[in-house]
Amino acid sequence: MSIAQKANASVLLVSDIDKGGSFASLVGTMKLLDKKYQKLVKGFVFNKFRGDIDVLKPGFRKIKQITNIPVLGTIPMVKMNLHEEDSLHAKPKDIAWTKNNITKIDKELDKLAKTVKNNLDIKTIERIIK
Repeated sequence: MSIAQKANASVLLVSDIDKGGSFASLVGTMKLLDKKYQKLVKGFVFNKFRGDIDVLKPGFRKIKQITNIPVLGTIPMVKMNLHEEDSLHAKPKDIAWTKNNITKIDKELDKLAKTVKNNLDIKTIERIIK
């Protein structure tokens, strides 16, 4: 957050809803952040959602009411053929950085980028960060 502050950059907080506790985590994070950092947070994003988005909408309204920060998107759980980078996986797989593997990774990253773009309120994000 100190780097975002120095750059006067807007911040989106992303929460992994698959693990549970996302709403409490975002509210708690906002309460614990120094005021100088709180003002940088412009929106929330929920990642790895499975199910009916309508189930979350009352929670979106409540979190906006509590924090005055909107939810700008919910990214669905998507099966990706990418190596884990999460520290919870004790034995990450080695990868050979061949042209073929890099092409496969690029295709998966394009798929991920398209999924994110299709599930975020890009127009609002662009308006907020200007």
